[in-house]
Order: sequence, then structure tokens, then C-alpha cells
Amino acid sequence: PEDQTAARAVRDAWDAFDSPAAYDDFTRAWMTECKRILKPDGAMWVIGSYHNIFRVGAILQDLGFWILNDIVWVKTNPMPNFRGTRFTNAHETLIWATPRKTGKYTFNYEIMKKLNNNKQMKDVWESSLTKPSEKKCGKHPTQKPIEILEKIVLASTYEGDLILDPFNGSGTTGIVANRLNRKYLGIEKEKEFLDLTIR
Repeated sequence: PEDQTAARAVRDAWDAFDSPAAYDDFTRAWMTECKRILKPDGAMWVIGSYHNIFRVGAILQDLGFWILNDIVWVKTNPMPNFRGTRFTNAHETLIWATPRKTGKYTFNYEIMKKLNNNKQMKDVWESSLTKPSEKKCGKHPTQKPIEILEKIVLASTYEGDLILDPFNGSGTTGIVANRLNRKYLGIEKEKEFLDLTIR
């Protein structure tokens, strides 16, 4: 019988690992490099689902990152669980961290408050899945909505700041950085997604 306890969000080769230990090694390697080049007053955001976010959070802490918040992105139009074997997965978790506990970091509190009808923004954000208009140049299986990336960028950067996305994917972070007058560097190993970003 099919194992209904194991789940995978994406089944493409670029997102496949031989074991949880292999995934952990990969995650530790890229996070170590990000920490190496991150400015002391910089910040890192990671996003994931229940498939990986707990492993990611533990590795962040093992590497000495200080977690400022976890944000729950509640999807207003989640994909249903067609097999009826689990609850519908209607959220992803974002982790906002700094390279060390004592470091300064940017938090644009007033901008976040303004975006939230002049009330302090909470750690639960509602947004739909990526809109079809945001996929007009092609589709990426884990593409995030512009609305979520805009909140991240507005919350934790200033105009002129440099944003690095080591998993460029469809380039949404770059689009948002450009719109909001930030500099951007994206890294992508899959030519198909690089071509999508260029388009």
C-alpha cells in the first residue's frame, strides 16, 4: 500500500533529496554562506511549509541566527486536499532572523502599521496564492505572491538596500525589489526558471 504519511510539496528533481540528512546538509551549507556574507545589521527570511520549516528553523538556530518572528501566511484560496486523507494545507511559515542576537536590524514599524489600517501588524498575514497575472511569463511550482514579498521587503529594508535571493525561482523577489527601489541579486541553477525570470 502507498505510504500516506510521507508528503512532498514538489516532485521535481531540483527539489529532491536522498534523505532528511542530505536536505539538512544542503540547508546548512547555503545558510552558512548566507550568514558569511550577511551584514551584521542584515536579516534573513525563509519560507516553507510543514514539509521543511521545522528543519530549517532548527538549522538557523544551530548556526547562531536569532529568530525575531515567525509569520504565518494564511492562504485565502488554498489548494484542497483531493484525497481527503489530511487537513487542507492552508498556510506557510516565514521565519525572520538576524545573524546574531545582539545585532541591530531594520524594522519599518510605521510602514507595517500603515499597511494594516494604522494598527500594529500581527504575525498572521492573509493573502491569496500567486495570482494568474503574476504567472503570465510562465509558472514556477513554489512561486510566492508579490503581496507577501512586498511586506517582507518593506518591513526589513530601506530603499537602496541590497537583497539576495539564493533561490531566485521565477524572480518575484527581484520584481518586488525593483518596484520598491532596492538592489537585487538572485541565484538560480535551473535554466528554465532563469529564462522565466528574464522574461
